[in-house]
Amino acid sequence: MNPYAQWQQGGAAPSIFGALPSLPASNPPTAMPDSVTFTFTNFKTTILNSTVFGPQQRTAYRVVTEATAPACTIFKDNESRNVAMVQWQPHATVEIRGVAAKQRVRDWLRLSSDQRRRIMEVRGVQYAWSPVGDFVCLSKVNSTAPRVLARIARVPNNVVLELTQEVMQAGLLEPCLVATVMICCGHNID
Repeated sequence: MNPYAQWQQGGAAPSIFGALPSLPASNPPTAMPDSVTFTFTNFKTTILNSTVFGPQQRTAYRVVTEATAPACTIFKDNESRNVAMVQWQPHATVEIRGVAAKQRVRDWLRLSSDQRRRIMEVRGVQYAWSPVGDFVCLSKVNSTAPRVLARIARVPNNVVLELTQEVMQAGLLEPCLVATVMICCGHNID
């Protein structure tokens, strides 16, 4: 079971892979205070081929899945360096340079025992991605006062990832970019 299956995409049947619903164009999300926004846009069919714009609308990353090698998705920074890679066959694996050694996506972004969230561990700290209204929100797992550290929303033709300064300072930008794609791509990551 997928905790994101409750969401619907444009009134269609819910996705078993966790697609986000689209927020109406007339009701864009209000930015979190003191956050940095990254927008996945220029989709070529899916988020697996997209451009990620950062602050000042500058290209920060590209997500590339070549038509000739659809079993591999590469995340490139603005200098075209590979920062992460997902291999889809035979089982989805992920590797993030300097953050996560190659491992199965289902282990790196594992479903919690209650199947309500996905747990992501980075540098020994566990974070949870959970559905909250029209967003998928990130918080620390073992926090006495959990608060939203990042959130993902789908707006018409784009996916928006907002990150707090705490997340940026903790070096979670690239893991959050990869998690966003995994949550929104439509592939079975389990």
